[in-house]
Formats: sequence, C-alpha cells, structure tokens
Amino acid sequence: PRLEWPPTEADLRRLYVEEKRSAIEIAKIYGLRPKNPRSAPCLITYHLKKHGIERRNRVAELAKQTSAVVIEWSSKHPPSGPGPSDRLPEVEAVIELLRLPNLSIKHLDQTTRRRVRDVLNYLHHEQGLSLTDIAVALGNKTSGYASWVARQVGIKPRDFEEARLKGIHEKVRKYERRPFDGTDEDKAYLLGITHGDLHASRPFGDAVGVSTSTTHPALAELFTRLFSPFGHVYRYPRFKKETKTYEWNLQTILDKSFEFLLDARDKCRDWVLRKESTILSYLAGLVDAEGYIRIYANPRTIGIILSLWNTDVELIEFAHECIRRLGFRPMKPYLDRPPGGVSSGFHIAMKKAYWRVFLARVEEAQSLLRLLPLQHKEKVEMKELALSISKGDLYDGIAKKVLALRKSFYTGAREYTRLAELEFLRSHQANSVPIAG
Repeated sequence: PRLEWPPTEADLRRLYVEEKRSAIEIAKIYGLRPKNPRSAPCLITYHLKKHGIERRNRVAELAKQTSAVVIEWSSKHPPSGPGPSDRLPEVEAVIELLRLPNLSIKHLDQTTRRRVRDVLNYLHHEQGLSLTDIAVALGNKTSGYASWVARQVGIKPRDFEEARLKGIHEKVRKYERRPFDGTDEDKAYLLGITHGDLHASRPFGDAVGVSTSTTHPALAELFTRLFSPFGHVYRYPRFKKETKTYEWNLQTILDKSFEFLLDARDKCRDWVLRKESTILSYLAGLVDAEGYIRIYANPRTIGIILSLWNTDVELIEFAHECIRRLGFRPMKPYLDRPPGGVSSGFHIAMKKAYWRVFLARVEEAQSLLRLLPLQHKEKVEMKELALSISKGDLYDGIAKKVLALRKSFYTGAREYTRLAELEFLRSHQANSVPIAG
C-alpha cells in the first residue's frame, strides 16, 4: 500500500533498516514519479539523512551477500575432478553460479574465482565460444558483460582477427556460401528489389549481407526463394517500439560475387538500360518491392493503376525512364507526400518525402503488367486479376474478387504478424540459454 508523503522516521526505519529495501524500492512504495527518474531515490536519501538514519554500506553488504551465495552454491556443487568427463558438470555449475542474483564477481573467494576462471578459459579458448555466446549462456545478451567477467577473473579475451582467421583456416563456417550464377535478368531483378526495399551491407570481410523486415508472408517467401540457394536465410521476430507492433526480420550472408548489390544505385543504370529484358526485370524487382497494383471503379467501369513509391527521387526518375524506354507514357514523377507530419496509421513522424510515378491508362497498365516477370505472390495474384479484365467491363462484376483478394492479403499479414508476436514473446521469456554439452 502507498504511504503518505512526506515519510515519517518510523516508516523509513521499517522499510530501509528492518526490511532492507533500497531507495528505489521505497520511492516506488510512496508512488514517486518525478520527470527525472533519478530524482526519486535522491528524495528518499534526503529524508533518510534528515531523520538521522545511517546509510547502509553497499560494498560490505554485497560482499556479505556474495559470501552467503557462494557457501550455499559450493555445498551444492563441490569441485569436480580434472578429467574430461568432469568438464560438463563443472561448466553447468559455474554457469549456474554466474546467473545468481546478489553475486559480486569482485568479492569471490580465491577457490571460487579459480573455478570460474578455469571454466571461462575452457569455453572461450579451448572450445572457441565467443564472448557473445557466453553472455547468452549467462542470461546477459551483451558480450561486454562476459568480457568484463573474464577480465575480473584474469582471462584475456581472444584477439578478434586471430579468431576470425582461425575460423577461416579450420573451415568452421556453419552454412556454405555459393557464388552468384544467375543471368543478367536475374541480376537486374535482384538490383531492382534491393534498391526498392532490401538493405545490402558489408557486415565483415568480403561477405555481403542482405536483410529486410516485413509483416507479409509473401515477401518472406520471396526473400527465402531468392537467396536460400546461395546462403542460409535467418528469420527473427522483431518488436517495433515506435509502432508497438511485431514483424519478421530476414537476413542472409552471401558470397562476394553479390558485391554488385553494394554498388551505388546510379552505377548500374546504364547497364540496365542496354536490354529490354534487363529493364523489365529491374522494374519487376521494383514493383515487387515498392509497387502497387490498384483495381478500382472509374466511375462504373474498371480502372487500373500501376504505381511505384519511394523516398529516393532519383530512383523514381530512373523508373520513369525505364517505363518510357519500353514505349509507355507514365506520368512524370511528382511529390506524393512531403516530409513532416505523421503517418495516418501509427502516427510516426514522416521525416522524408515520398515520390511517385505511375501508369493510369488501363491498356498501358495491362500491357506493362503482362511483360513484367513479377515474383511476389501478392503482386502476381493482383496482376492476374488485372489481366483478366476487358476494356469497358463494369466494376460491379469484379468488385467481390478485388475485395476478397485484398482481404486475403490483410488476413495473411495479420496472422503472420501474430506468429512474430508469439515467437518474440516465447524467445524473450526465457531468462537464459544453456550451453549444449
């Protein structure tokens, strides 16, 4: 129950001296919520001093707690023998110790410190586990903590370059990376979809990383189909703090032959424009990434619009040039949404301008769609529906199909998002990840 403010000496002595509560805990009991969170415990400290209540010695208290924790742990896990068969029980015992609360590494006795040092040395130097792996096993996700623990017990972390070269020489790579062996059209499509929606980077060495985040299973399937022949595709659930929603993050590490994805966007444009087939493949990648096929009533007959949006105005201008080179008459790129304000859905600050180019004539939109080798399942289904329409058809005759298709996309995304939420919550509820024996 919340107590009356300001605190009385009796209440403070009961909470701080008898119940051993911290200043932060006491501040919560009194319901203190200042603008600066650090002010709350400072207020409690002020009133402790005002009432003449002596502050606890945190260092001595922590040393005492550590001693009690270690005594109980040692009685449960006495030192094991030096043989290989005794390694796993000792590893599990030390990991259990380092996960315990109220434990100060600095206040470990010499015997316990030596046991911790031997296990960490075995894991890091003999077994080759990274500090990140060890941190995960300890229930802490950062390698910095594991590095700090290692230094406290006298272990020098492996040199990063030494570890990397060791992995290369011993060929311990878990997943094989195969070189790109596609056609010019395959390359143009990958460039288009990467420029539109994917993120390509150089994570280390000569490797090429490609990643994206999505709520649509169709894009996840496409990403996997495109890159799994060349490298392993990782999939992780992700929570977006700004929107309070969940999505899937997909990543892959590829061979250096995919370096063309890292080149500046303007570097490939002359090459793309050399052949009609590469222009179509590049546009297909852009449409699969950032395109929208709209079928609507105009006003009673059917209208079809093929649009492309992006914050990169030069990319939109190049898309316009590609469409024009194919003999179509797209509307010139224009500013669809200026920077500033917030989005309509999640009210996110719109920091960049969005540019748009599109084909609005039904015959032209259908002709271009017929030529584009789309691969995104949702875009392919909408393309097939758009191509089934004849000029002059009434919208009433196809309205139910359009709505059903849009609903299926929405339902699929909602279910896929729900799977991401469940997986994220499941994986983050576990306090630790054990090391396999």
